[in-house]
Amino acid sequence: MVQTLNIAHRGGAGLWPENTLFAFTSAASAGFDGAELDVQLTRDEKLVVFHDFHLNPELCRDSAGQWLEAQARPRIRELSLGELQSFDVGRPRPGSHYARRHPELMPRDGERIPSLSQVIDAVRTFRSFQLFVELKTDPGEPSAFARPEALAEAIIAELKAHDFVARSILVGFDWRGLAHVKRIAPEAACWLTTKPRASVGAEQVKGAGAKGWFCPGHRATSEAVAAARALGLSFGVWTVDDARSMRRLIGYGVDAICTNRPDRLLSLL
Repeated sequence: MVQTLNIAHRGGAGLWPENTLFAFTSAASAGFDGAELDVQLTRDEKLVVFHDFHLNPELCRDSAGQWLEAQARPRIRELSLGELQSFDVGRPRPGSHYARRHPELMPRDGERIPSLSQVIDAVRTFRSFQLFVELKTDPGEPSAFARPEALAEAIIAELKAHDFVARSILVGFDWRGLAHVKRIAPEAACWLTTKPRASVGAEQVKGAGAKGWFCPGHRATSEAVAAARALGLSFGVWTVDDARSMRRLIGYGVDAICTNRPDRLLSLL
């Protein structure tokens, strides 16, 4: 029987402020198997952990405590790590769509946008804790981020510097960066992420040289899992928060479930 890994999406976005050191250390302390996080390059070529390509006005307050205006959404790539870390991302904006989506989230004022290095340092003492590192680039918006190859090289260099390659799985929708990872670090595990509407199957994932398929929840059928297994692929699923779907996927024997509610998944494993 496959032991399904419990992976906290953005550190557990339904429980704690997403992509923060508090979320990642809380996830590790709670006994979850790992966390997914989103990594981009800043203007000064530092690796920062943030989901959107722009600062999110539903999450970001400036140094004076004022919420970021909706029309003032600078790109992550346009700001330095120091500038990004001046924003407080410890709670969602009251009444925002984000706050309504995660009503049980525990706020923690003073949380800053971390670097990848800070996240690794925060969780490395939890020996079995893994990181699912998403390379955040998008072919549809090339001016918003660094080249996928440059991001791949920076992430691999950081993981090697921290001796964390073996405890990481690299994922992403932009397969160019992951293909470059395989060229420069063939020992690194890459699971290709597929979009909800993409008609991609196990054959394409295998053909791209990946070790695993990171599949959206509604496309994770027993047939898809069997096809991946037949080709020797690992099979992970994102992002699943309801218990009924979790039970179904555990029954299929998937390798990992990425969820905003890892506490809920833990009770089923």
